[in-house]
Amino acid sequence: MEYLSRLFKQVSAQEGFEFHPHCKLIGMTHLMFANDFFCKAKPTTVQLLMGAFKVFTSCIGLKANLHKSQIIFGGECTAMQKECLEATGFAEGKLPFKYLGMPITASRLTKVECGLLVDKITARILTWTIRHILYAGRAVSVNTVLFGMYWAQIFIIPQEVVNQVIKVCRNFLWG
Repeated sequence: MEYLSRLFKQVSAQEGFEFHPHCKLIGMTHLMFANDFFCKAKPTTVQLLMGAFKVFTSCIGLKANLHKSQIIFGGECTAMQKECLEATGFAEGKLPFKYLGMPITASRLTKVECGLLVDKITARILTWTIRHILYAGRAVSVNTVLFGMYWAQIFIIPQEVVNQVIKVCRNFLWG
């Protein structure tokens, strides 16, 4: 992955490469997963990144799974989008989508989108309620659930959802 990072860094310095507007300041071209690219949706930029990725593939042997790979566009220029899709061979994706199990949207998460979080927490606590756990064990369990809410560390969770989670945990702790 270090080699891929170096290839992308070299490509980002080439003429014709344009960063995604929100990534330009920090010079971000990708995440540490091979097919998570960030760039301006221009055919020359996409071709430069794909060229670097092809060099990586020929050297290392790892390649992107075209059936799982998607491009998410932010604009409306369909001719340019079509060229980018042809250059990569990826399918076009739409917002919202799940990334590493978490919902990604163009705006804040809604109460409905956070329903999965509440359901997971409730299901975990319900499995504990059938056991006879002392207060100290319940307190540790609640802390585990609350600290395990990694969504809350990444996204702004609606207050209604936070209140629901607190209610479920409080009922388990005292009930």
